[in-house]
Amino acid sequence: MIQRMIGAAFFNRQTYEEIEQDQGALGQAIGVVLLVTLCGVVGGVIGGLMQGSAVLGILFGIIGGLVFGIIRWALWVSVMYLVGGKMLRTGDTQTSWGELGRVMGFAYTPGVLSVLSFIPGIGGLFPVIGFCWTLAAVTVAVRQAMDFESTGRAIGVVLLSAVIGFIPWVIIWAIQLAILGGPEAPPVESAIRNLMSVI
Repeated sequence: MIQRMIGAAFFNRQTYEEIEQDQGALGQAIGVVLLVTLCGVVGGVIGGLMQGSAVLGILFGIIGGLVFGIIRWALWVSVMYLVGGKMLRTGDTQTSWGELGRVMGFAYTPGVLSVLSFIPGIGGLFPVIGFCWTLAAVTVAVRQAMDFESTGRAIGVVLLSAVIGFIPWVIIWAIQLAILGGPEAPPVESAIRNLMSVI
């Protein structure tokens, strides 16, 4: 699994083909999503402890973060499957939700950088770097899973999926916030964070 994560993070097309063909890799892909989500939660927890947050709130944050991390991934895969597998498919596109879910799960690998978000001063850069890197990996994953000849088409699928998936993602985020609560953030920063968390 670690070798696949490394291959996915470094845009190895053969790795994505291997993951796409391995029907038993969905569990591994979910494991990667959970690991990446946990890294983000751990970074937040360490930051919260440094700021004196309550332990019970942190525990609920960990559990809720993992649950909602999987929900957001499943939503993202579903929207991507609708857009790329149905709306913008080519004559060569042959994919399933499972194939797309497997490759996209592994494409989340660069998100592990969010574990470093607690570092004072520069911590906020790591989730941004992880997001941009993940976006590039997801584009490669989509191209491979949907058998696109053009990277431009894969980019189009990713961008259109982000637009279509934004509203349901905001609904899920609002539910998560209502259940678990969350730190106050200025509206612009909050909107940027929401947009970046679609993946």
